[in-house]
Amino acid sequence: MTTVDADARQWEYTTYAPSGETCPACGKPIKSLESCRRGMLSRRDSSPIVAYWHTACAPKGATQ
Repeated sequence: MTTVDADARQWEYTTYAPSGETCPACGKPIKSLESCRRGMLSRRDSSPIVAYWHTACAPKGATQ
């Protein structure tokens, strides 16, 4: 296990997305009551936003 693997800031936790959220990795909707990952998504020339990924789509090594 590396420091990156044990870094709790990597992902907040497994959670559930609000209705209407779309996974930024695959572009597919996240279903109601489907577990997913929550993190921050950087935007060009703007503040980062909260985003939700399917558990299988969550980028490796991503940080908040």
